[in-house]
Amino acid sequence: MITYIENIVIGKIEAREEDLFAYGIDDWLHNEYAKTYFTNERFLPKILVEIGIYPSISKIRRNKPELMIELDKKDFISKLKVAKKRYLWIAVGDTINYNRGE
Repeated sequence: MITYIENIVIGKIEAREEDLFAYGIDDWLHNEYAKTYFTNERFLPKILVEIGIYPSISKIRRNKPELMIELDKKDFISKLKVAKKRYLWIAVGDTINYNRGE
């Protein structure tokens, strides 16, 4: 069985992932964690290309211009329709700074 991405976590969110995307810790560990993509990228079309929903950003620009958005504010987007019969749940948090010590 092929597992595809359903949940996206952008940056560091304040809530626990298992509270947002699962029915509990067991559901999170056994089901939802494998379907979750963690990133610091905030440009939604780039994320959709990275996880394989669309082949290119230009394809999204032509066919789904409403998805050409920058996710720059803390938010939780529930059941965002990104393709026919394909939905995503997206949690947006603070940017993670990987340059420690500067």
